[in-house]
Amino acid sequence: MKVMIVGAGVIGTIYGWALSAAGHSVVHLVRPGRGINFTNGIPVDIMDRRKNHEKWFTGNYAIKVIETLAPTNDYELLIVPVRHYAVEEVLSQVVPLTPHAEYLLLTQNWNGPAGIDKVLSLSKCIFGDAKAGGCFKDDKLIGTLYAIDLGCIENKHNDILRKTEELFVSADIKTTIHDNILHYQWVQYAINGGFWPALVQAGSIKAVFKNAELVNKGFLGIKESLSVVRARGVDLQKYPETNIYFTNSVLKKMIMSIVMKMMFRFNKYIKRNSAHALADPKEIKTFFFDLVNTGAELGIDMPVMNSFRKVIDEFNPGHSE
Repeated sequence: MKVMIVGAGVIGTIYGWALSAAGHSVVHLVRPGRGINFTNGIPVDIMDRRKNHEKWFTGNYAIKVIETLAPTNDYELLIVPVRHYAVEEVLSQVVPLTPHAEYLLLTQNWNGPAGIDKVLSLSKCIFGDAKAGGCFKDDKLIGTLYAIDLGCIENKHNDILRKTEELFVSADIKTTIHDNILHYQWVQYAINGGFWPALVQAGSIKAVFKNAELVNKGFLGIKESLSVVRARGVDLQKYPETNIYFTNSVLKKMIMSIVMKMMFRFNKYIKRNSAHALADPKEIKTFFFDLVNTGAELGIDMPVMNSFRKVIDEFNPGHSE
């Protein structure tokens, strides 16, 4: 398949590397003037959890890049792995120049499809959630690769979804199809956004798990955020990963805290995957205010989340690890 990926960030580079290695034609669209930075490719160090692949790959991704688009480009699939607050702006620039392409929007979505539908017909796109991560260190990508979650907005299944699933499966990337991708993304939004304030206050993942009170506030923040998702009409029983946040058992919460602490301390995959946790203050602030503002609109009491408001307002990434 002929694939174009918008940008050469962490997620786009990891999936681009895997798809290219599987024999697909992959090109990355980068900002004018940046192409020269990729003349010698991108050094990568990937912890790979795919079946039938070596656990570690260290080498070079011979990335192919372009700086401009012409309307004649015949890409079959455009992958857009950008922050959710930027997706509409990116699409407004790309869609007019790719009238025949289909899209995978590999981004979070809290506000629904209305804004996107003004730029790109929902019949031409599907949504996804990356199960890859990492960060750049000294121009080398230190990352992880395992899976991807996919789904449609208008229909539970369509031809774009089928082709995109086949694309990732061809690269041995575990693919999960969700009947309601928006509900799935909202749940993930609440879990991430609900815990981020505690992480911001602590300054690092290591520091937050040294503070039992702060960990508990983080779990309560997730519970409040999931309550907002439930008020939006999501059946949380379909997402068993949410159950622990509503338990009244002190023992279960203690065990969960210990397990998470051990995972972030000793599990190399999780440590790598969360290395970018405090990298983007705009993303963190967007998550936070999306959750608390929607909670206020729906009449959801969120005292724990609102107690972090000053911490989030003053968040400076220069103070984090």
